[in-house]
Parts: sequence; C-alpha cells; structure tokens
Amino acid sequence: MDKINVTKNKNRRVFFRIYDEVNLFYQKIDEKLLTELQPVFDNISSTLSSPTGLEKVSQDSALLLPRLEKNLPDIMAPDFQSNESETRNVNISASGMAFDCEDALEEGDCLVIKILLASGMTAIVTYGKVVYCKSIGSQYPYFVGTHFINMKDEDRELLAAHVAKKRSQQIRVRGLILAAVIAFIAAPDVAFGLLFELVHFLFEHLLEIIHLTFEFIESNLDHLIEHLFHTDLHQTQVIVFYVIASFAVYGLYRLLRVLPSFYRRCKDNLLAACAHQKASWLYYWREQSLVNKLKLAVIGVAVITGYIFFGM
Repeated sequence: MDKINVTKNKNRRVFFRIYDEVNLFYQKIDEKLLTELQPVFDNISSTLSSPTGLEKVSQDSALLLPRLEKNLPDIMAPDFQSNESETRNVNISASGMAFDCEDALEEGDCLVIKILLASGMTAIVTYGKVVYCKSIGSQYPYFVGTHFINMKDEDRELLAAHVAKKRSQQIRVRGLILAAVIAFIAAPDVAFGLLFELVHFLFEHLLEIIHLTFEFIESNLDHLIEHLFHTDLHQTQVIVFYVIASFAVYGLYRLLRVLPSFYRRCKDNLLAACAHQKASWLYYWREQSLVNKLKLAVIGVAVITGYIFFGM
C-alpha cells in the first residue's frame, strides 16, 4: 500500500510547476456529457484556436457542433482573444493547475478548460477534474485545484515545453534580482556609486547627442537659407534663430498638450502594475505550505538581522 502511494506521489510531481499568467476560460460540465461528446470534442479541439478551424471538422463531428456550442459557448468561441480581464495568476504544470475563480466548485466536478498561453499565443483545450476548492478573501472568492484528464499528448508536450521555458526564464530573472539585492546589501556604497556613475554617463552622452543634433540642424539651415535667399552672415543667423525658435515653441506646445495625458497614463499603468504585483505576491504566499511560510519568514528575519549587525 505504501509503495502505491509513493508511486502516485512521484507521478503527481513528475512535471515542473510554475507560477504564470494565462488567459483562462473554464466551464463546468456533466460527466455524462463529457463521456458522450469526448470523441467529437477531441476531433475539433485542435482547431478551436484557429478562426477557420470549425470549418475543418469532419461531417460526423459537425452534426454535434450545435450541441457543443449550446453547452460550451465560451469554450467553442473561435475568436478567443487575449483580454486583460481574463488574465489570471495560476500555478500550472503539464498535469494540472490551480487558479482563482468565481464559482464554488466541488471536489470531483468536471470542467472543460481553455487556456491561452501568454507566450506564443497558443490555445489549449482540455478537460479537468476538481481536486479541491478553497474559500479565500481576494478578488476571486474561491481557489480551485484541478487535475487534467484525457489531455492529448501533443497538448501535454506543448504545455510541458512552455512550463520548462518559463521556469528557466524565471530562474534567470530571480538569479539577477538576488545578485542585485546581495550586491546592495553587501556593499551599498559601491553599488550606489556604480549606479550614480551609470546614470551620469547616460545623461552626459544624451546631452552630447542633443548638442550634436542641434549643431547639425543649424549648419544645414545656414547653408539652405544662404543658398535660397542669398543672405549675408548676420541675416542668415537671424533667420535660423527664428526658425529654430518657432520649432522649439511648437515642440514645447505639443509637449505640454501630451504631457498631462502621458502622466495620467503612466500613473494608471504604475498603479495597475503595483496592484497586479501585489496580487501575484499574495497568490504566491497563499500557495505556500505553513512550513514554507515559516522558512521564508525566518530567512527574511535572518537577512535583516545580519544586515543590521554586520552591514551597517
């Protein structure tokens, strides 16, 4: 009996799991409907992501399309496009996933799930069985874990490749962030000095580029005006000054027109990014076990204590 449980646990964790963002549609269906329509659904599921995919199904499958479209309107929609309101934080692997949802599902419920992977814009349609449903206090009232069932091999391979690629990207990003944090904690003076020098270097070269651009425009205007109007040096300089001043005033006017809307857009994007990042962190924290939460808390306290006693 113990060997069977160990084997089940190994099979359950054979795929890597990552935290990701996907566009997600799901719909609860009767298990009898799943069994009855599974052959037809398998025939058309690979074409659902294509706008003309439903035109390519077999004649037998086409007879049951109206029933599928009636029972699964969101899943069968051919124009499945990315929508920010549908993007959710998920914990996903090639064997299942957990996500926030609006519905109180029960263990054993069958779902039809349509996933749009953010990288590559690839749609995957499969079945899932609810493993657990927890009540949480967040934007979505429930947190659901599902296990994929009857997933096609090509879809599973595609999802496994996506998870592996995303996992390697996350490891690299976390490594860079960790290295930057360690550098700032270990040698804050050196780190801030290098950062200041980098900003000064970029600002200095930006001013140099602006100066060279201005000189280039002024020189070409001088030659153009002298050639067109046959003016002397003083007249040419006066005309060039007023031409450049006119363009500068117009550019400043356009900038003042655009600046308020640009500020509001940046502010809204920043607030949305902060809210989204906060939701992602809360989602990650909620997914951790009590032991992992204690480990993270102990590591945080140890880092802060070590920095106070040895770094300051």
